Amino acid sequence: MEFKNWFCLKDRESFTIDPKINPPDARFYFGRAQLDDRMKNQIKRAFIDPQVPKMMVWGPYGCGKTQTLYYLAYWMENQKPPSCKGNPHTVHLEIEVRSKSTAAEWHLQNMEALGMAAVQGWLKDLFSKSADFEKELAKLTTDPNIVQAFSHLRGGGDLGFGAWRWITGQNLSSKELQEIKVTRNLGSVGVGDLVAALQACGALAASVGHRLVFFIDEMEELQNVRTGDAAESWHQYIRKLADNANSYVGFVIGFKADTRDDAPEMLVRGDVSSRVSPNNYIELETLAAPANVQQFVREMLNHLVDQDEAEKRIQADTLPSTKDTYPFTATAFDLMCDYACQDVIKSTPRNIIRTINECAIAAWDSQKKVVDEDIVNEIAPIIFG
Repeated sequence: MEFKNWFCLKDRESFTIDPKINPPDARFYFGRAQLDDRMKNQIKRAFIDPQVPKMMVWGPYGCGKTQTLYYLAYWMENQKPPSCKGNPHTVHLEIEVRSKSTAAEWHLQNMEALGMAAVQGWLKDLFSKSADFEKELAKLTTDPNIVQAFSHLRGGGDLGFGAWRWITGQNLSSKELQEIKVTRNLGSVGVGDLVAALQACGALAASVGHRLVFFIDEMEELQNVRTGDAAESWHQYIRKLADNANSYVGFVIGFKADTRDDAPEMLVRGDVSSRVSPNNYIELETLAAPANVQQFVREMLNHLVDQDEAEKRIQADTLPSTKDTYPFTATAFDLMCDYACQDVIKSTPRNIIRTINECAIAAWDSQKKVVDEDIVNEIAPIIFG
């Protein structure tokens, strides 16, 4: 019998949760009801003022940062907050940063993650409903170069591709600049150029009924930036995005940090944190307390296991388990949760999920119908020890 059938799993191959591999997993958020409510309430308020969310999510390795980002995006798209003026358009991005990386490379990654097709689609929608397309474009930005680039991007072809390359901040030759009728390369006068282009894309999205929100993960990579000017460009980019004047491009940034002092300095500097607001710096703590771990695991098993099938199997085979703890025996469940609480630092969702999966695999490999204490004592010390 296959692993998933052995343990009555619902439409999945294992107990692993990873929204990057299995997008439906983004709907899961276990054992953190108060935090869940807090984040959603902050986002609902943000859609009123400044009209898009601006949030930082941080915590130690394995704390559930990536799951949190995907979950919030899933919630935003599938249960749109009433305060959101338009349909949320979410963009996921795992940032890549080298020692000399500047904000220009961040801008390029943002734009490529957003995608040329999405922006072209919005331009075509705006064109189809506009009596004067150029006039509508001029409402999106005060920069005539961006207006020109948008105009050519809508048209497609070689000029449209050149315009997209310009919007993403790539350097064009003098001939290419002349062809799309812009006077300089984007970013040649500073980071403000890049942010203006991104904000124009957000304004374009809003003009056709969308709200653009980026979910940016792995921002602890900013620690790799060693050059002063490069670091300052990142700081200026995020500061301008965080400014209240930006009401079109939202962001939820995730970064790994054991304490706030470990965070990349440009993400927590005073002029950034005051714009984002202290209430929008969300710390993901480890689960730590036994009650928190048990709640997390019970909710997880309840969602992943077919409860009716599990109940039938427990009764038919007289298994020493319950619907709440299956596929663990009741004593093995308590033992696993105890192991998870022995070290506060290691009491993370990642480690707990890994333990559940490894224990279940060990039971299946031994053809045991439930995970017993022997298996927990074999697996859990390796992960939590």
